[in-house]
Formats: sequence, structure tokens, C-alpha cells
Amino acid sequence: MTLLDLIPYLHKHTRNTPFEFSDVSGYVDALMHHTSLDDRKLLAGRFACGTYEILTQSVQIESIVTLMSRLSTHPTLAPFSDTLQDALVERLYKDLPHPPSTYLSIPQNTTTETMANPVKYAYRSADGSNYVPLFPGLGKANSPYSRSVPSTNVTLPATLPDSGLVFDMLMRREAFVPHPGGISALFFAFANLVIHTVFHTKRSDPTINLTSSYLDLSIIYGDNQAQQDSVRNKDGRGRLYEDVFADSRLLHVPPSAAALLVLLSRNHNYAAQKILEINEYGTYKTEFKTDAQKLAQDDEIFNRARLVNCGYFMQITLGDYVGAILGLVRDGYAWRLDTLSQSRKSHDPLPRGEGNVVSMEFNLMYRWHATLSEQDTEWTENHFKELFETEDLSNLTMPHKIKNAMITDPDPRRWTFDHLQRGPDGRFKDSDLARILQSATSCRAGAFKARGIPEVLRVIEVLGIEQARRWGACSMNDYRRFTGLKPFASFEEWNPDKKIHTAAAALYKDIENLELYVGLHAEEAKKPMAGAGLCPGYTMSRAILSDAICLTRGDRFLTLEFTPLNLTTWGYNDCQLDPEDGSCGGGMLTKLLFRTLPAYYPPRSAYAHFPFLEPKFMRDTMRESQPELVKKYNWMRPVIHANVEDVVVFKTVSGVRAVLEDQVVFPAAYAQRLEEVVGRKCVDRCFVIKMLLPDLYKWTAYFEMETQRLIEKRCFNFVERSVQSIDIVRDVINMLPVHWICEQLAGLPLRDDVKDERRQYEQFSDVCRYVFLNTEPWNEWRLRESSVQTFNEFADVVEDHLGSWLLDSERSRRVPFLDKLYAENHNAEDIAFALFSEVVPTAAHWSQALAHIVNFYLDDSRAQERAWIVELTALRTRRANMQVAALVRAALATDPPVWGVYRTAQKTDRSIDAVNIPVNTTVFASIKEANASAKNTNNPIFGIGQLGLLEANFFDSTIPRVLGKILALKGLKRAPGRSGKFNRFVETVHGATQQWYLNSRSDVVPWPESLVVEVSSLLCELKTQTY
Repeated sequence: MTLLDLIPYLHKHTRNTPFEFSDVSGYVDALMHHTSLDDRKLLAGRFACGTYEILTQSVQIESIVTLMSRLSTHPTLAPFSDTLQDALVERLYKDLPHPPSTYLSIPQNTTTETMANPVKYAYRSADGSNYVPLFPGLGKANSPYSRSVPSTNVTLPATLPDSGLVFDMLMRREAFVPHPGGISALFFAFANLVIHTVFHTKRSDPTINLTSSYLDLSIIYGDNQAQQDSVRNKDGRGRLYEDVFADSRLLHVPPSAAALLVLLSRNHNYAAQKILEINEYGTYKTEFKTDAQKLAQDDEIFNRARLVNCGYFMQITLGDYVGAILGLVRDGYAWRLDTLSQSRKSHDPLPRGEGNVVSMEFNLMYRWHATLSEQDTEWTENHFKELFETEDLSNLTMPHKIKNAMITDPDPRRWTFDHLQRGPDGRFKDSDLARILQSATSCRAGAFKARGIPEVLRVIEVLGIEQARRWGACSMNDYRRFTGLKPFASFEEWNPDKKIHTAAAALYKDIENLELYVGLHAEEAKKPMAGAGLCPGYTMSRAILSDAICLTRGDRFLTLEFTPLNLTTWGYNDCQLDPEDGSCGGGMLTKLLFRTLPAYYPPRSAYAHFPFLEPKFMRDTMRESQPELVKKYNWMRPVIHANVEDVVVFKTVSGVRAVLEDQVVFPAAYAQRLEEVVGRKCVDRCFVIKMLLPDLYKWTAYFEMETQRLIEKRCFNFVERSVQSIDIVRDVINMLPVHWICEQLAGLPLRDDVKDERRQYEQFSDVCRYVFLNTEPWNEWRLRESSVQTFNEFADVVEDHLGSWLLDSERSRRVPFLDKLYAENHNAEDIAFALFSEVVPTAAHWSQALAHIVNFYLDDSRAQERAWIVELTALRTRRANMQVAALVRAALATDPPVWGVYRTAQKTDRSIDAVNIPVNTTVFASIKEANASAKNTNNPIFGIGQLGLLEANFFDSTIPRVLGKILALKGLKRAPGRSGKFNRFVETVHGATQQWYLNSRSDVVPWPESLVVEVSSLLCELKTQTY
């Protein structure tokens, strides 16, 4: 397939056509001027793809991005997209030399010492040194800026126009123009974080960059060891002090930037806590013999958590930030430009982790003051008046006045912004942070344009123009030649606006004299189009992508060292993008907002899913391109209620029962979520359980026989050993309800294939998790969409079975239970709804409960109880069954499947255990601790209700028989090592404990995935009943 073959396909199958006939002039230009391309038509070069070449770099870069994003949605064309991506990344990466050839001053070849005792993991040093082993000082803090383009312009500095006059004629805002691509002010708040992370010019020596040239979140962690020490707690847990960051410059920009930074600071502590709780290598402790031991553990957890947090920062940059720059979020595409991927052309791989040194040209480029929103402009004016103690901001011309005003308290724990107050624990109120961030999302940023910079920033801009001159920055055309772009032939070509190009011609006389700084920020801006969301000037648009690729691809810790070994498996997995989270391929910032401010970013809020786009703009755009998705989001600004941050914990039996039993004040969301899954008000499903219970003996026998069959089928042998092993949870316990529902109740096709069975189990588990355990808002979208898909597949099969009965009697006899339901209710749709709602949501809970019971009685200390269960189960009497059920309840009282549930007080205040609970207050009922405090274990609290497979008669009949079958296996014992134990950990939240598990993908899940046992024989003493 050639490019010409693809164009008709793309016209037919994509929402936005990547290529138009108007692109032909671009190809002609590429052929005639391949070394100096007109970026209004093409951007440069040639890409090789297989045996044919594509003349592009790109049909404007937006067209290549559009093409790649559209191709990626089609499996047969995705490899072509990958090839284009590799070529584009290579070209943009090679726009700049690695390492840089020249610097503003001579670099000092000094680095900080590494840890005295070498560690077995890679970590970021405090000042950015040793990032590149071959060149340890490359890109470290307190080293010179690089120079990408030497200036060849012979204009005398004295003949350049006055910098103040340049600002007034070409850059000063005439009127606010909203950003044409719908970009919100929060986007540029995040841009502020990126900019301040890699640029910090030393006042006494402007050739020096005081921060490192990497996306290492130095704005949180500091540029040297002293700054890092000022924000660290060092209590052995690897944490930062609450809500701190190390860079005081962020106190003097609009507050949404500092609010975002606080969330990233909290994310570090979240990661540190998880790393400590999971304790992947089993080496972390809570008590220490010496301070040296405590500090060593603190260093390790801190460094690993920093790597995780920097991974988050990188993913927000590539997923949310670059996704908005390229218009991918706006256009609804989950594809993202992967700047970090391994690629190889012929034999040589495209380098990664070579290091980076930011240039003064990029320093001049990233001053996006024209985009300041109206609200942020007003904030800046007020802040400057307060900071400089004057109402006349036009007099701010001396740098020392700015320097003196920027002096802050040396202790970052006392810093504040936007007049916020810290609490006794040092934290800011969630409500204050949410208010600032949501206001920034709801405000449209300004457009990139000449005469677009607010007057309040005149002094900053004038200093910027003069700084560029002292640095000896190249001209605008010099820079374009360096990047392979066609130099401007006239001022009018640079900016067609007559007022602008006439004024520029009067100031600079010759287009070759146009300064880089002024030229970049007053150039004609791009118009919104497919592949273009940021819409800066043409020259800046090209350079931004080159810089993003160099910043990320050159960082060893974001490429070669971005591994589970360094971040831990949980940490590595936690900072991966989820393209199916409802955020159109972004989502890491979405996850951060849900994680750190859950009370103020409810699930499905557009303010969380699309924080970098103004909600009204995004909604109107989606209505045109994907109208079916609009109703899935909540487009209103989240309402901030009183008490929503408060969490009251109950640990007593009386308190927990009061919460669970009062469905008026503390209603469970189960029914509502189930209705969202099935898409309608739940029908009466009592007739399903009515049809199930009379055949209880039959179902019990089925579970017993299926247990034996799965054990025999899924066991595996050791080499030269007489014992056999079986993953009793993954291959037996988790599969039992899946087989029963698919084969005996609904007639779902279930191939005799392990992958198909586990896929079905995961689908049922997602339903259970969404309906009953949906406590993590960042997972809500994926769980809901998975549950809806599972239901649709289930309903289609059931209705197909029922609808075919008149024509295919053989098919109906294959699922006799459906025949019974049809006799009771002749509506096939109602049967599908009711059957699904009754049995599917509780399947995973049934398996989890049994897994906990088996795990409980596998302990050697309970060998006697294990023997009793085997003997009692063999009796097959009602009394024996009741005795086994009592032992089952004892196990679940000690280790309940659900350790606690959240509820929110509705309608009215309520008092429990002498504690007043106002409306909107969240309560956590700790089932685990209530059961532990109970004197009578015969009536433990489960917290999940008697629904479906957990209905008392069904549960008490099936669980004992399966349990007896498993425990009766000869020589049963745990497998050695960690495979014979649950991979779970306990976390403390709001003073109460909760349990979580890690699955094989290092996802945090609410139930066990695996428990391997050994047996000497698959035979057991229990006799199997037929049915």
C-alpha cells in the first residue's frame, strides 16, 4: 500500500481528513525547496517507509499528526503509523545536536558526590548531575545554557530599536482575544511548571541556569541538596512535608500553577506511602535500631517515589499537555506521539538517554505571556501592586526592585499563595485548591498573537528583549535556517497583519534584523485545524515539538532507567497512561485530580477529564464530532458542598451496623450503579432467585463436581517430585461461578481456553467492582464501560437463545434454566436484565469469600479445624452443613472479603455512637475492625448484602461443599515462598485499615488473583454426588 492508496481510505473512514487537494502545493514546494521548506506548506524532509518514500515532514506537521492518529485506530494500518512516528521523532530529535556544541559560558566539569554506600537502584541526584554516566555534568543545575544557533547578523546593538518601544508597538495587548482552540488557563498553569522546571536564570550571571535541564520536578525537590533537605520529612517513610515545594518563583505567578504543584507534591507522598505499604522486596521496616538505618530507608523510598512522581509529570506532559498542543484531546483521539519509544533504522537505534542541556533559544521561546487569561491578568495586576507596594506599575523598570520583592521565607512549610491558609497539619484545604483549579479550567486562555501581552508584564518583556540581546541571540531568520525552514523574505510574510508588519519594518528596517525573541512572539499564529490545538506562531510550533522530544528522550530516567526495578512494579504500573479512561488519551492529570481531590472532582466530570480545555468549548466540539459521547460527561462545574472533606470512621459493631442498615441516611449506590450498567430501571428479579433455590441441591452438586474437574485439569507437576501443584484461586475458585453462570444459567459461549475463561472472569469482576466497590474515581470510567459492554454481550446471548426457541429446539435444551425463566416471564429482555443483575455482580465476591476461607484454614495453626471441615462435609447432613457454615463465618469474621465501606450522609443529620454526622459527610464503616472487636463471631458483618450468589441459602449450601472438596485433597499445604500466600497489603486511611491486592500486572485490585497449593494426590475422601 502506498500513500496514494491511503488517501481515499482516509477520506472515507476518518472524521477529519488528514490530506486535502490543497496539500498538492506543499508537495511541489517540498520538491523544489527540500532544504528550506515553507512551513506554511510543508515543514521539511523525506521519510522512508518500507520500499517507498513519503515526501513529507509533514504536509504541515499537523497533517502528519492527523494522519498518524487516524491510522492508529485501524489495526491493518497502525504499523504504517508507527513507521511515520519513528521517522518524525528521529527528525525532530536531530533538530538539535546531542550533546550541544556551544554554551553561553564555559561549563564547569564538577558533579555532586553519589551516596556513600552504593545502592541497587538508579535515582536522581539533587542537582541533576550524573544523569549521563559518560558526561556526568551534562545538564546539571548551576551550569551554562547551551546555544543552538550562532548569530551571523552584523547589526550593531546600538542600532536596534528601544526595547520599550518594541514592546509598545508590537507586543502590548490591544484587547483580549480568546484562544481559538479552546485552551483553558489551566493548560498554561501546567506550562508554567514545565518552564520553571527547566529554566531558572541566575541574576548575577545570566549565562547560568540554576536548575537542571530535565523534567525532574526540581520545582518540588530543589536544585541542590540543601533545598531538597528543606522539603523532606526524613522520618523513614520517604515523604515530603505536607503540601511543600522548593521553588518560590511559583508564588508569583497565577495561583493555579502552585495549586497543581501542590497536587504533585501530594502525589509524591501517595507514592511513598504505597511503596512502603506494598514493601515489594520485604526490606522496609517501621522501627529502626539506628538513625542511619532510618535515613537509608527514607532515602530509598524518597528516591523511588520521586521517580514515580517524575513519571507522572512526564506522562501528563506527553499525554495531556502535548495531546492538547496537537489538538488530539479536542478531536477525540487517544493516540499520542510516543517520543520515548525504541526505534531502529537499519542497524543503529535512535539514541535515548543521551542527556540534555536547555538552550537560551528555548528560554526565549517559552515566555507565553500573550496567553494570560483575563482573570489571570487581573490577578497579576493585583499581585504586582501588592508585591511592589505601588498602584503605578509603569514605574517598575529596575531589576533590583523585582529581586527585593521576590525574597521569601526560607522555610517552604510556611509558604502560601493567593492568601490561602495552611491547616495545623500544614495542608491547604482541598476546597481552596479545587476552587483555584476549576476556575482555571473554566477560563479561556488568551490567543497567541502580536499585540497580545498584557501591559502589566511590560517590565518583564522589556527585560526579556534586553536579555536576549546580551546573550547575543540569533535573528529570526537565522533560527529558521537552522531548523530547515524557509527564511522570511519580508515582514509581511512573517505577519500579514498590516499594522504589525508596517510597525516592524519601521523598527527593524530589514527582515534580516528581526530579533528572535520579538519575531517568535509577534509572528502570525496558526489557525485551529486537525493536528493543531495550541496555535502559536509557525516557527514556535515546529520548535515546541523538537524541545518536547529532546527533554523527554534525552532523560535517562524517563527512558533507559524508567523500569519496574527502579520505580517498583507498582510505581511503574501506576504511572502508565490508560487510553480507555474517558479522557481521549490523556488522563494522567485526570487521575491526579481524582486521586488528590476526590470530593471535588466527581466521576465523569468534564473538569477532570478535559482540564486543559474550556468545558463549554469541549462540549460544543464534541456535539459536532461525537454527539453520542456528550451525555456520558457531566459538563457542569462541580458543586462544592460543606462537610464533603470530612470522613467519620466507625469501628464498633453497633456503629458499623447502624451505618449499613440505615438506607435512608446512608443509602448504598448499588441499585443506581446497576441501573447505569443495564441502561434502565432494574426490573423485578425476584423470579430468578425463586427459580434458583428449588434446584439448590443440583447447583451444590455442580459446584462440587466442577471443583474436582478443574483441580484435575489445571494441576501441574514438579520435575522429579511426587507432589503436584494447583493455583487454587486463579484456576479453580475464581472460575467456579464463571462456569456456572455461563454453562448452567445463561448459555454464554465459553471456550475450553484459559485466556477466554480469565477474560470472562475479569469482565464479571469489573461488574462487581463497579457496582459494589467503586471507591476509586480514576477507575470509574473504565469499570463502567467494561460493565456496560459485559452486560450487552450477556443480554445479546440470552435474548438470542430465547428468540431462537421456536426454530431450534436443540438450542433451548442446552440451557434448561432459561426455559424455566421463560415459563415464568415471557419477556426475553426482562429475563436478560434480571438474570444478569441477580448473579453476575456477586460472582467475584463469592469467589473472594471462598478464597479468604481457604487461605484462613490453610494455616498450620488451624489444622484441627481443617480436619473437622473435611469430616463434617463428608457426613452430608443438614446439621453438619450448619456446623461447617459456622466455621465459614468464623473465617470471614477474621478476614472479611470487604474490610470496610464508604457511605455519604443524605437528607438529614444523623447521630451514631454519640457522633453527629452532618449531611454530605462521608463515613467509613470498618467491617474488619468491628468484627475483630465483636465477642460473638457467629454473626459477623460482611458488608455486601445477601444478593445473588451471596444469598444465605445459596452461599451456605455451595461454599461448604467446595471448601470440603479443596481441604480434603491429600497432603494439602501452601506452596513455598510468596506463591503460597496472597499478594496483598494493608493501608491505613483515615485511621482505619483497608486491604488491597496486587495482580500479575501490578494493578491494585480488591481481591486475590492467585494462591498456589501443593498436594500429594488429587484424590480426596469425599464422594461426589450426581445431578
